[in-house]
Amino acid sequence: MQHFISIIAAASALAAPQTGIVTTPPVAVSTCEVTDLYGPPMGAEFSSPFAHSILRLTFVNTDDAAATHVTFDVKHGGAHTVVTDRGRFSKGVAIEHLFDEGFDNGYDRTADACAVTAITFADGRRWTAPGGGTTTAAAYQNR
Repeated sequence: MQHFISIIAAASALAAPQTGIVTTPPVAVSTCEVTDLYGPPMGAEFSSPFAHSILRLTFVNTDDAAATHVTFDVKHGGAHTVVTDRGRFSKGVAIEHLFDEGFDNGYDRTADACAVTAITFADGRRWTAPGGGTTTAAAYQNR
């Protein structure tokens, strides 16, 4: 009889709607672009300015709790790079940061893409993208 009750309990748990599983990230990316910054020549022997690629990333936390770590998978030039932004990101506030490492892998006509892969909130909760993330070539964090 006890075995029968366990089966009924398991079946009713599976039939009940699942709550608390969030597949849409509670952080929305509004800007994701890798651009070149140009500087003056380094010396007389150089005749043209040098270029350095940077990532401009803008996002908004849509959760009620402040986010403290937001990790992105950035695709640029056919390569994937993990970028983690740290701080205290309140709900509804646009955060714009520049990242200057790991994006000198050439020009590519395909659009840059930034996907949120993980978030840690100030209240201790964590959100992770379904599928567990991506394969990456390099990882960088803001300082």
